[in-house]
Amino acid sequence: MAHSRFGDILKNGGFRSFLWTQFLGAFNDSVYQTIVALHVGNANPAYVPLVPAIFTLPSLLFSGYSGHLADVVSKRKVLISVKAFEIGIMLFGLWTLVAGWTEGMLGVVFLMGLHAAVFSPAKYGIVPEILGATRCWR
Repeated sequence: MAHSRFGDILKNGGFRSFLWTQFLGAFNDSVYQTIVALHVGNANPAYVPLVPAIFTLPSLLFSGYSGHLADVVSKRKVLISVKAFEIGIMLFGLWTLVAGWTEGMLGVVFLMGLHAAVFSPAKYGIVPEILGATRCWR
């Protein structure tokens, strides 16, 4: 039995889109958290550890519901809806940066964590649907 190669998997357009979406989402989260940490660090260095803690909090609170949502609703719909939500979050985040509103920036970090918590179960659950279950488990 021949084993599929990663190059063959990358020929799948849906999987390539999936990888880009995942990369850009992680990049977006990291850049915004860094900017907020630098801004908060200038105001009060004791608040810097709050940034990753606030980002992680939604995962602790909403992971169970997010997994259930990914099972009940179409994973594709969840992914598209959450990405649209991310665009709104980041527009609000841009406004908080321009306004210099620290509490708003921390709120955006929380919403980004919520986005990640809801996105993750659907993201990992859709891979077998994109590639076919037999390709994922060889």
